[in-house]
Amino acid sequence: MKNLKTKITISKITAVLIYIMSVIIFFAGCTKSPDIVVIEDSSGNTNKVTGEDDDYKIYLITMDLADDFWKSIDSGCRRAVAELGGIDYKWTGPDTNEDDTQMICIDQAVAEGADAILLAASSPNGVNESLRKAAEAGVKIIYVDNAANFDCIAFLATNNELAGVVAGETLQKGLSDAGITSGIIGISANKANVTSTALRIKGFRKSFEGTNFTLDDTFFMEDNDQSLKDFAAEHPEYVAFFGPNERTALALGEQMKSSGSKQIVMGFDTSDAVLALMYDGVLYATLQQNPQAMGYDGIKIAVETLKGNYTETNVKIDTGVNVLNKDSI
Repeated sequence: MKNLKTKITISKITAVLIYIMSVIIFFAGCTKSPDIVVIEDSSGNTNKVTGEDDDYKIYLITMDLADDFWKSIDSGCRRAVAELGGIDYKWTGPDTNEDDTQMICIDQAVAEGADAILLAASSPNGVNESLRKAAEAGVKIIYVDNAANFDCIAFLATNNELAGVVAGETLQKGLSDAGITSGIIGISANKANVTSTALRIKGFRKSFEGTNFTLDDTFFMEDNDQSLKDFAAEHPEYVAFFGPNERTALALGEQMKSSGSKQIVMGFDTSDAVLALMYDGVLYATLQQNPQAMGYDGIKIAVETLKGNYTETNVKIDTGVNVLNKDSI
């Protein structure tokens, strides 16, 4: 009995100590600074920003998590979150641009209580069922860069068809400066179902109407960068190529650099790697979008909508585009 009593006493003391420590931890937590903190997920990607007493939960869901363009949108979102406070923010997306995996991301955000989603839609119609469920749950939908065919609060993006025209006119100047007045031009894209690049290509083709140049059918690399490099290598007779986004511009530029080809490449987007290829003279020029504004303004519109101050729907906001060449960087 003595031993039993001793064990009971020790158990009571242990329980009291655990209780005291839990109280200390609780009050320590309550007195922490309300400054925004960054939380890393299990993959090591810093993708969530939160503060204490968050009022709204807002997600950025992109086509994938790899391109610097998406990272720039995320950076703009974070800047707005830091300024506004009171936002539980998370950037997520699939590993590759696929409708099914992006739908899972949307569904998960809704299940986790998202108040608003900033979405770069993987395709015009492929994620609409998940968007319908999100809207029924009261989630506010804002598109950045690429929209689905589903109602939204606002769509912040480059005027992509106009940007394509600008890209075409810029390439025509490069060809003229090189003394090239005719020939075949290769056009590439990653996937056929991405509206933003499809519109850029449409504008690009329009700019060449009435010229002596022939524009080839669009080559789709389907997430296989090497296939585009091989395509370019197989067509040394082409006088130029157009890569209407970061990934295609990089693949084309890397192929020209490794082969020593003097074919003229018109790029798109401004990651460090794209700018380095342009500085080396491999890319003739590239178009600079404003992804930071897409994220920054998107978060602010989301918050104003959730507060009831912004009541517009399906508003299109052109975030602009600039032409960059070696002389301008």
